[in-house]
Amino acid sequence: MKEISKQFKMTRNRRIVFVVTLLTVFTWCANGQYTTTTDGLDYNVTSIVDLDVDREEQARRNVTQLLDNVLHGYNKNVRPNAGIRPTTVKVDIFALSLGPVIDLDMEFYIEVFFRQRWSDPRLNYNNTNGMDFTVLSLNTIMLESIWYPDTYILNGKKSKSHSITMPNRLFRIFPNGDILYTQRLTIVAACPMQFQKYPMDTQYCPIEFGSNSYSKDDVLYEWLTEDGTDDANLTASVDISDDIRLSQYALLSWEATSKTKESNRIGDRTILRVEFELKRNLGNFLIQTYLPCSMVVILSWISFFLNREATPARVALGIMTILSITTLGWNSRTQLPKVHYANAIDWYVLLSFGFTFAAVVEFASVNYFTKRRAGMMPGMQDDEEDDMLQAQVEQVEETLKKRKRKQKKSFSFFRSMSREHSHGARRLLNSTPSKSNQDEWTSDEDDTNLCGDIINCLSGNAEYRRRRFKSTAKDGKTFNSVSKIDEMSRIIFPVSFCLANGLFWCIYKIF
Repeated sequence: MKEISKQFKMTRNRRIVFVVTLLTVFTWCANGQYTTTTDGLDYNVTSIVDLDVDREEQARRNVTQLLDNVLHGYNKNVRPNAGIRPTTVKVDIFALSLGPVIDLDMEFYIEVFFRQRWSDPRLNYNNTNGMDFTVLSLNTIMLESIWYPDTYILNGKKSKSHSITMPNRLFRIFPNGDILYTQRLTIVAACPMQFQKYPMDTQYCPIEFGSNSYSKDDVLYEWLTEDGTDDANLTASVDISDDIRLSQYALLSWEATSKTKESNRIGDRTILRVEFELKRNLGNFLIQTYLPCSMVVILSWISFFLNREATPARVALGIMTILSITTLGWNSRTQLPKVHYANAIDWYVLLSFGFTFAAVVEFASVNYFTKRRAGMMPGMQDDEEDDMLQAQVEQVEETLKKRKRKQKKSFSFFRSMSREHSHGARRLLNSTPSKSNQDEWTSDEDDTNLCGDIINCLSGNAEYRRRRFKSTAKDGKTFNSVSKIDEMSRIIFPVSFCLANGLFWCIYKIF
């Protein structure tokens, strides 16, 4: 037990000594002791910082020396491999936005990242002074010191390079002498549009790139394929953002091609072409033109159900529908260039105009058979009036005879009735209708020979008119009879318009 207690006391004493020693060291450190050690630590930290600075400075010196060595004796006015082989420029495009497409000016807007790659052996810096750079990302100011292709847009109207907040360009040099040059461009390009099927048309809007001054013997343009092979799909060289939306069109597809363009000025040139297939959206035109035109045509059919003696109402309705169709047709062409041919919407407006005009002509035909009697009838000769009045007298007398046979009353009653009705007929013939009570006498068409009636009607045959009036009076038809032309038009016009619409949409939507 004594030995254990001694060991415990020794262990406790050692702990106390250790704690005191630590407190002394911390106190000295707090009072600035061990200056030599602290100065050594500061010296080590400073040495590390100075080493990083030296490395950065050395890297800058190496890059500067590298560029000086590469550009030493470099002539930027001479293309790579001049006199040996053509310089190949590989191009790929990433479209950020497409549209708007302006039909009136036949142009469209597109914003792209335009990338060009070419190889310049003079800029090869492999194993230069033992420096190993995987790629040199340089400021585009360096472009002024080297050769780069003079690419331009053949069908471009106006284009701009973005420079906010800094010029949107990228310039890199790889160890093997390959160069990557990327620009962000907004291009306004001409689009050769055809409007024969407008607004059910499909437009093909291209962009063409090529060299401004070099022929294909000096500079060749190729699409940069994804896997770097020549037989790959060229369309893969053009990528489209998923966020692209157009208001009037739908982007169906695009195709990248290359061709050779002949030029007497500089020789044959290689041209890269990307063509966008744009399908016009029809919804806006259905609401603004097609449905209103159809409704105006249907509105013109109301005249077939109006009384044929209601001339002011039917004439006003016909004029209103014709003017409405004319206004709709005028508005449908405000967004189009003044082309020399008619397009699909013009034909539809013309079709609608034809049906509304036919409704007015139909009423004119019906009105021709309607004889108005207000004093003297226009265009009626005296002998024609006598024949018509005589036909009325004969009709009244024939009616009296029928009543006599049916009623079988006394002779005196028939005699008095005959006097009364004869007196009434004479009074009717000798009286002049007042303005407030102008009864309209009408006639109907002959069912057996409609074509002959139309010919006699158009020729103004007076004998035909007298005969028609007599036959109508004998049939007992007098006031407000329904025209056969109106009855037929109620069926013919809607059926014809539906058939014409079906034919129209089949021609322009299917073919």
